[in-house]
Amino acid sequence: MRAITRSYLVELFFGTIAPGQGAQFTFSDFPELKEVFITGVEVVSADYLSQAPSGRVNTAAANLPGLVLNLLDINTNIRVYNYPTFDLQPSNVGGFYRDFVPFRLNLVKSFVTVFQNIGIGANESLCFNFLYIRKDEATRAGLNN
Repeated sequence: MRAITRSYLVELFFGTIAPGQGAQFTFSDFPELKEVFITGVEVVSADYLSQAPSGRVNTAAANLPGLVLNLLDINTNIRVYNYPTFDLQPSNVGGFYRDFVPFRLNLVKSFVTVFQNIGIGANESLCFNFLYIRKDEATRAGLNN
């Protein structure tokens, strides 16, 4: 596990009706996360943050087993494929966060898929904490893809 250089909390909104099986939800555009190399990600459920930044209800940890995360790079290649969100909440894995070999994140093409809606309601969100380094920091570290 590497030291956290920077992090940014992102809200993923599930919509105004409860999501069904197979539904996919893409992330909004966050200028802070353009031109960055992702180094890790955490899920922050309602067990740790009751409200998302928008004020919406943040979904409970009990709903995480039905969701998977897909992260794409700037070439729209899937770099993280159907990763269980349950495994991304540090309390579920001994307090650790999942770190990756750094890659250029394309957040607006990345998405979460609902494999099974265990209890996500209408107007709920899920928060993700993205760990990253900026492009200039990555260049100094010898990363260029």
